[in-house]
Amino acid sequence: MSIPRRLYYAKELTFLVSRSYGPGRYDPLYEEAGHDYPFGYVRWTEGRNIAAFVNLLAEGKLNVTPLITHRFPIEQATEAYDVITGKGDEAFLSVLITYPEIPSEPVTRLTLKDRPIEPTANIRIGALGGGNFATSVLFPILKRMRGIELVGLATATGMTGTITGRIYGFRYTTTDEGEILADEQINTVTILTRHHMHAQQVIDALQFGKHVLCEKPLSLTREGLIGITKAVEASDCLLTVGFNRRFAPLALQLKAFLKGVHEPLSMHYRVNAGILPMEHWLHDPAQGGGRIIGEACHFIDFLTFINGEPPIRVQSKGLPDDERYQEDNVLMTFEFPDGSVGTISYLAAGDQAFAKERLEVIGGGRVAVLDDFRRLETLFRGQRRVQRSWLRQDKGHRAIWQTFAKAIMNGGPPPIPYHQLFAVSMASFAAVESLRSGEAVTLKPLTLE
Repeated sequence: MSIPRRLYYAKELTFLVSRSYGPGRYDPLYEEAGHDYPFGYVRWTEGRNIAAFVNLLAEGKLNVTPLITHRFPIEQATEAYDVITGKGDEAFLSVLITYPEIPSEPVTRLTLKDRPIEPTANIRIGALGGGNFATSVLFPILKRMRGIELVGLATATGMTGTITGRIYGFRYTTTDEGEILADEQINTVTILTRHHMHAQQVIDALQFGKHVLCEKPLSLTREGLIGITKAVEASDCLLTVGFNRRFAPLALQLKAFLKGVHEPLSMHYRVNAGILPMEHWLHDPAQGGGRIIGEACHFIDFLTFINGEPPIRVQSKGLPDDERYQEDNVLMTFEFPDGSVGTISYLAAGDQAFAKERLEVIGGGRVAVLDDFRRLETLFRGQRRVQRSWLRQDKGHRAIWQTFAKAIMNGGPPPIPYHQLFAVSMASFAAVESLRSGEAVTLKPLTLE
């Protein structure tokens, strides 16, 4: 745009650029979290603009009828799109799709397969959530595993669920998670929703008599964690969390290599996590819990796995956020009951071309280095051994489900001991507390009071 400044300045003219739909557009706090702008601060927000427009239509003060050149019932919607995409030669201005005057009963469940469940399917899964991790990692694995059948999929929107359900062979899709929990054919629920929903969904699934594998984190709050421990105590079903790294082949080799060590270990886990946009939902304390609770819990669990016991003390120190980061350049030092010390350098400020994860463990005359779950180097008494995952990086996503399925079929024990499972969540809470207070935090066992 070329605006004549001299003319505008002389006549005291104001040029205002309008925004699509009005203030609030593209603001996640307004559009997703529901935080409205104060009336005195912004008179015409996106929502108030729409409301005013609808009111004008209802009062007959705004007549858009002359703009409508075509009307199609919803059953002929494809013909409407033929018109507006130019497949015909008809001139058009505005195309209206009409719906029946009497609304039908809302449909919350869509059957995709009518065949009975395979008799060999010992694990019959209902999934809550179908986001990127589910479709890119988990569902392709589960679809190929013997003895597992994907029965029901609950997603926030019907279109996403229908497309995903058909691709991965679910029997039905729904927008009501209650359908999954109440389905007697389903004996196992996997929780793949956003983090703030995990705790209550875990509790509900256990109370409905389902085994549960919840992707991390287990809970964003101590109160949610207490609710889960009570649900576990009252249930005969198994619970685990998607801490898949401890089940990776190279992780098991590393654990076996350290079996002969009977003195404290030094463990350093460096994570090149990468930067996330400031508006990403994971940064939202209420929805994602932040990157320490939401992501770094993976690495706290892995140190717990290597040591064999959860940490008893943590101190965190972070780099300045500088308006680009949000508590995601952090060094966390964990002390363990046997005197071992583990440090997690969780960093968002690095280059993504560099490898993401590296763990170094030293103790008892032994050294082990695990590089990105592709290469494990061990040294003991001058002998060096290198093991590789030649075909692909294997972080244990398949192995955790194989272990979980075996535990369900054989009656337990849980794949991850419960005292470790709950302690890892408590340690992530303590790491955030230490970061903000600047003080070390002593970890205590979770009590139900």
